[in-house]
Amino acid sequence: MSNVETWHTKEVSEAILSFNTSGVTGLSAAEAKKRLGEDGPNSFREAETISPISLFFSQFNDFMIWVLIVAAIIAGLFLKEMVDAAAIFVILILNAALGFIQEFRAERAMEALKRMTAPTARVLRGGLESVIAAEDLVAGDIILLEAGDSVPADARIMDCAVFYVDEASLTGESLPEAKAAARLADEGLALGNRRNMIYMGTSVKSGRARAIVVATGHSTEVGKIAESILSPNEKTPLQIELKKVGKTIALICLFICSIVFATGALGGKDPSLMFLTAVSLAVAAIPEGLPAIVTVSLALGVQSMARNNALVRRLHAVETLGSTSIICTDKTGTLTLNKMTVRPIYISNRLIQLDEPLAESYPNELSDDLRALFITAALCNDARLSGKDLIGEPTEAALLKAAMDFGLDKALLEKRMKRVNEIPFDSDRKEMTTLHKSDDAFPFAKGFEFISLTKGAPEAVIAQSKAVLIEGSIQELSDATRGELLSANESLAAQGYRMMAVAFKGARNKDEKDLESDLIFSGLLGLLDPPRKEVYAAIDTCKKANIRVMMITGDHKLTAESIAKEIGLLEGGQTLTGRELDEIGDDELSDLVSRISVYSRVAPLHKVRIVDALRNKGYIVAMTGDGVNDAPAIKRADIGISMGIVGTDVTKEASDMVLADDNFATIVGAVREGRLIFDNIRKFIHFLLSCNISEVLTMFIAMVAWGRLALLPVQILWMNLITDGLPAMALGVSKPEDGLMTRPPRSREDGILSGIALKKTLQQGLLLTACALSIFWLGLFRLGLPLDRIQTMTFSSLVAIQLFHALSYGSEKSILSRDAFKNMFLLGAIGGSFVLQLLIVYSPPLSKIFKTTPLLGSDWLYVAASVALTAGALDLFKRYGREGL
Repeated sequence: MSNVETWHTKEVSEAILSFNTSGVTGLSAAEAKKRLGEDGPNSFREAETISPISLFFSQFNDFMIWVLIVAAIIAGLFLKEMVDAAAIFVILILNAALGFIQEFRAERAMEALKRMTAPTARVLRGGLESVIAAEDLVAGDIILLEAGDSVPADARIMDCAVFYVDEASLTGESLPEAKAAARLADEGLALGNRRNMIYMGTSVKSGRARAIVVATGHSTEVGKIAESILSPNEKTPLQIELKKVGKTIALICLFICSIVFATGALGGKDPSLMFLTAVSLAVAAIPEGLPAIVTVSLALGVQSMARNNALVRRLHAVETLGSTSIICTDKTGTLTLNKMTVRPIYISNRLIQLDEPLAESYPNELSDDLRALFITAALCNDARLSGKDLIGEPTEAALLKAAMDFGLDKALLEKRMKRVNEIPFDSDRKEMTTLHKSDDAFPFAKGFEFISLTKGAPEAVIAQSKAVLIEGSIQELSDATRGELLSANESLAAQGYRMMAVAFKGARNKDEKDLESDLIFSGLLGLLDPPRKEVYAAIDTCKKANIRVMMITGDHKLTAESIAKEIGLLEGGQTLTGRELDEIGDDELSDLVSRISVYSRVAPLHKVRIVDALRNKGYIVAMTGDGVNDAPAIKRADIGISMGIVGTDVTKEASDMVLADDNFATIVGAVREGRLIFDNIRKFIHFLLSCNISEVLTMFIAMVAWGRLALLPVQILWMNLITDGLPAMALGVSKPEDGLMTRPPRSREDGILSGIALKKTLQQGLLLTACALSIFWLGLFRLGLPLDRIQTMTFSSLVAIQLFHALSYGSEKSILSRDAFKNMFLLGAIGGSFVLQLLIVYSPPLSKIFKTTPLLGSDWLYVAASVALTAGALDLFKRYGREGL
């Protein structure tokens, strides 16, 4: 069978012959049944499903989790530390449940694709018209379509009348496309330009047509999209980074445990004691609370974003927004209002730019010229007002809205100037004409029983005009004036406006012929889907934040460029069309992709190529869209964003985030939130790791140097989950630092534990270790205290210095600055953690669980002195050692 992409270049007779069918009777029932068995149903292949149980257990497939499971089993079975074991298992199960829920919800894109296919289709079978299930359609079937139908398969139009199809979900074109049956010669036409083709999932807005099915199921354009989004969701940068951090921690942990065990055993110490010590170190090294704190921080960010109309479907996508370096955005409905509006009018040889609302542009009585212009726009028009909504084709609705804004009431006008005849729009004539009873409501109706009103393509209307309205006077249309009108039209069209011309003429009777000749030209109207007002500031914010914004749209090149220029998106950037994209290879695209600001007339797979090229260059890419055509690229991008109002179910299910208000400015707000969340995640991860380093080194040095356990496993777990965990969680809601949205986005290589960050974290851990070991050494060698009391002092000193350390992370400034105390959650967490520490030291039931002993006032003086000295050192290091000591 011929390639489906070239059917628009075939004559209808060729298509009928190729499919061995009849344009009059269609396929026989037997032949249709045979083809259905050979080609399969007109539906999409489903992804291989994973059972819920398997999906749940797959959440445990992580190296750090394996180590934690082993540590928990050993703690429970061998150390009899059931509190430790139970806490670790609860955290692991909680995180597995959260991951399971996210992935289970994310795999519904195919169900959405099923929902958007037409459930039934009208078809000719054996010469009879019948309604069949859409999934039973086969190539060669003759389908019948009319206004309101969903297109059930890809098909070549055989014949049609006033046939308009809304293809926005597939091509991105904001206006319904006028269709025709004539063959098109150009094989390279984009989907939106194939006027003799219709595609599954689009909808018929007006007229009727017969068409021959040329592709079904996964061979359709929508089916190809379905195939492309079967791949699983890729990991976000944060997920990748956390996995890497976790594996690194676990490997270091195993290495240190092995060294300690080997050193002690070879040094003559009891192997069983050394084994227990090694396990204690494992508990100390692994931040058990890290996954839970990351989850809580992301969840809080999700709630904040939801309040600002950004609904996040995958938790880890929140952070990805913060590292976004390029936003690829659709035009229609995202940068623009998705509402055609009359902007310039050319009347009486002058150009007038209108503002919104239009009535404010002309607050006084309308001139006769303007009145004639807008009465024609309102009456030669099938759009209507229903309640507060305008119903009709977008261009006609925009013309009616302009007339209403100038104070004209269509219902009253229709009563006075009743429509008595019409010539419907035809794609060959490119005009529509209506005939009305004459009335003095129309300024130039005197002397005529009827008034003929015409609107259409400017070149057609101008060609059929013999006179023109100029300042209320009907003047002969000279060649010079005709040239000026054509020049004005070309100039406005080159700026991206959809141009419409209106004209009129008097008629003696309602059956008069030649209503579209010898017209009196009224004027030109330029229509545009205008930018959202808030987009200008949002684009400016992106520039300051060093985030590139690229427009990728199915709209025409001139329209796209016009909007891009107006909102400041095209400054110094280049443009590329889908056809030009087809003519270059991936290597050339990789060289160009960073310099292109606007891609127009693109097909679905073009968007995927663009996203892939950008990601291969190292950019972190956010891709927005609303139609089915956007789903593959949204799925492929680092962060996929769909529109909540006009977005299709397919796009929403394939995305990571949904914009409840379809507003580009909401994306920029979400990027800000994402940057803040990553900053806070990095803060509490550095804080937790420096604390864990101090616990490991305290245990390691005390055992290797003095053969003693400085801390007990249950005490370490307490610090990891409570006195570290609560402040870390509070750090997750820190206020943004200055310059959050004026710095460049982080690169993929700029991880949570970059070289400098890791060095500083190790240095901070060493300072915390020095605080704890100084107390342990003092109690053991100078004060000669019992081991349980020394361990309690060491435990309390490490808790106290870690809490001061958390306060230093509250701000980039000094721990003594006011900014360090602006996070009230952090202050509460620090205070609460210290109170809990006092409880486990002095409450008999708790001290029994945590193996502590009450401390004397003198013990606390030693602890306070060590903590004060270390806190001072940490603050000096913070202020003067930004690149590491």
